[in-house]
Amino acid sequence: MSAEHSTFICPRANHLQRWIRTCQFLGVLLDAVVINMVSKIAREGENSGKPWTHLSRLAFTTTGVMFTVACLFLWWNPPYNHRPRYLNWSLVPDLNTITSMSFASLLCTNFVISAVYLLAELRSTTIAITTTCICVYVYHVFASNSDYSVLPERSLNILCLATFAATFGLVRLEREASKTQQLLHMNHKTSRALVLFYTMLAAAFCGQKYVLYSTPAKFSVHPITTLITNARSTSLNWEKQASRSVSIAQAVGEYRARYGIPPPPHFDKWWDYAIARNSLVKDDFGQIHEDLLPFWGMKPSEIRNLTGHMVERPWTEVAGLRILNGTTALGPHMPPTHRWMVEGAADMINQFVQWLPDMDLAFNINDESRVAVPWKVMEDLKAKAKISRQALNQTKTLRSFSTDKEWTSRFMEPEPPYPSDFPSPYFKEASLRSSFMEYGVTGCPPSSLSQQQTWWDKNAFCHNCAKPHSVGPILANWTLSGSLCHQPDLANLHGFHLSPSAFKPTKKPFPIFSQSKVPTFSDIIFPSPWNYRDKVIHNASYDMPYSGKDRTVFWRGATSEGYAIRGTWQGMQRQRFVHLSNYTAPDSTVKLLLPNKGNGMGYTQQPVTISQIRSVTNISVSFVGEPTRCYGPDCDLEREEFAFGDSVDFQDHWKYKFLFDLDGAGFSGRFLPFLESRSLVFRAAGFRQWFDERLVAWRHFVPVDPRLHEVWHLIAYFGGTEKENSGNGHEREGERIAEEGREWAGRVLRKEDMEVYMFRLLLEWARIVDDRREELGFDLDGFLKRT
Repeated sequence: MSAEHSTFICPRANHLQRWIRTCQFLGVLLDAVVINMVSKIAREGENSGKPWTHLSRLAFTTTGVMFTVACLFLWWNPPYNHRPRYLNWSLVPDLNTITSMSFASLLCTNFVISAVYLLAELRSTTIAITTTCICVYVYHVFASNSDYSVLPERSLNILCLATFAATFGLVRLEREASKTQQLLHMNHKTSRALVLFYTMLAAAFCGQKYVLYSTPAKFSVHPITTLITNARSTSLNWEKQASRSVSIAQAVGEYRARYGIPPPPHFDKWWDYAIARNSLVKDDFGQIHEDLLPFWGMKPSEIRNLTGHMVERPWTEVAGLRILNGTTALGPHMPPTHRWMVEGAADMINQFVQWLPDMDLAFNINDESRVAVPWKVMEDLKAKAKISRQALNQTKTLRSFSTDKEWTSRFMEPEPPYPSDFPSPYFKEASLRSSFMEYGVTGCPPSSLSQQQTWWDKNAFCHNCAKPHSVGPILANWTLSGSLCHQPDLANLHGFHLSPSAFKPTKKPFPIFSQSKVPTFSDIIFPSPWNYRDKVIHNASYDMPYSGKDRTVFWRGATSEGYAIRGTWQGMQRQRFVHLSNYTAPDSTVKLLLPNKGNGMGYTQQPVTISQIRSVTNISVSFVGEPTRCYGPDCDLEREEFAFGDSVDFQDHWKYKFLFDLDGAGFSGRFLPFLESRSLVFRAAGFRQWFDERLVAWRHFVPVDPRLHEVWHLIAYFGGTEKENSGNGHEREGERIAEEGREWAGRVLRKEDMEVYMFRLLLEWARIVDDRREELGFDLDGFLKRT
């Protein structure tokens, strides 16, 4: 049970919406009628001796009526017809959803059977009052989790124990009374006393928000301000350790200390290249180490064969790039629409290709992640990798790259070795269906929440899912928020998990280079050619100081996050953001931490309406063009639900103070230009890129939870809630994050930094695919003697 709704869309155009409250009231009334009928049948059964016969007939009759109503509803409202309909259920449930629903059905059945037995001894009012008290208690427990305040667990535990103790006492008293001659007298006496007790207890539960929580949580400093302060310290510490080396000898020592092995051959060439490009980051390349570690547990010949398997088959949608004799060559059989991406990678590699040994590379030409290795397989690979790296670390004589590695040559032939429709047995066509359980969380440990629980109630907010990486409603740990392992509810809250547009995944550890990935996947990340080739840029001549920008939340984009089919668009992040920004009721309230008006010290929770926030900060959020990546009826539904405006010039973004950045089908190509601007960037991203280890949330950008439940908190903090007091927003903090993000991007996210990262990545990769890799490394002593 949840006291708070998720941002999963309940369409405005739902023609049945006005009947929802009525149906809920009728449902409660029907439950009361059923309880009384069952109570009557159970009591009459004591005389007739056939209570189960009556109950069975009633159950079968009810089932038949419900089945008939469901069939008629589907007949009148098919999933797809020419008229827009909103069916908020899953017509194609996965195995985990079926298992969860079956378990819930067993619990309900057990509850009904237990109630029937109890109704033979207890009054129906007793059951109703007990259930009400327990439900109210659970409701308030979950309702309190959404606030900053800490639960007074002792008080709640006492109330909980009192509830269950009273229930036990009630059952015991009535059972004993039924065995005596004082049946009528005792029942009346105990019932009156217990009804009074439960009435008082229910009143205590209902009033606990005003009694137990009458004094709102008070903070001397706003939690977001604390997060900003801590982020600055974290960022400075990372910068120091990432740029510690000032000589190649120090760099080799740092490398060995961090990764436990010697650097790869030609490390001196990489060092000279990094110094010539004024690279600030020279020591910390943890993302490369993390991505490549599993491949140390595989034989080099197997890795080369897997690369050839992919690039020879156009169906896999993986493009090949060959490095041979200090030059690059592209495979001739990639789609022309995606050729620019591999060409961009080649442009990057050509800056240092003369120092790379011969090898073939497989590039993912789709936006989505591709490699989902099961957790047990990954653990085995890492164990084998540890043994292989230990052997390298013990090598006394280090050698350079081999020149006799065998690579397949078939993918470079004029005619493709396999036709375009010839599939791979290791890859699966999985587009337009849920990817979360089968691929998204397959890399999570068995004990993780996502492996043990399916969150199929799309409209309910999962507090336990957001809590590990949050402080109240605010995202505090950006790195942890990227993991799917503790967030089963994200299965319904992102286009990639709901219905990816182009998704051909594999569960075998194929060496695929991708521009981004969801953290539970095992693709190898490389700097995106989209940014390297300036597909979108920040033109500083159109920019202006932060203080001169419009106080506006600005976003424009297309419905390109996933493929909308069977209503999946209702959970997609972009659609939820547009819906939340434009269709939240103005009189809706949100509890914000605001300065205490009593004595002017500290912050307390205070209710604020959405209209108050919008009166200070403008909201300019909308889709452009027409619905894309959608099945016909879903396109119509989106067109009916949202307003689609005209496209805007990209350089117009710099007029606005607050820019939101959201995932597309994969990573957002606009994030780096946004970061280079003088605007404050709010980032909601499930996909991670090569530079994420270099950025610190709350110093370089404002992190946004994928559930979007804290959006109004963030807007109110930076924009304010009182127009008369210059918005009473944290203007200085917002400007500082915007400026520090821009300055940092100009130091570590340049094209030169992309080249330095790619150079180091490919040197590491070249060693891994070499049959003599346990002998390969940079010989510092020999280098120093030569120089």
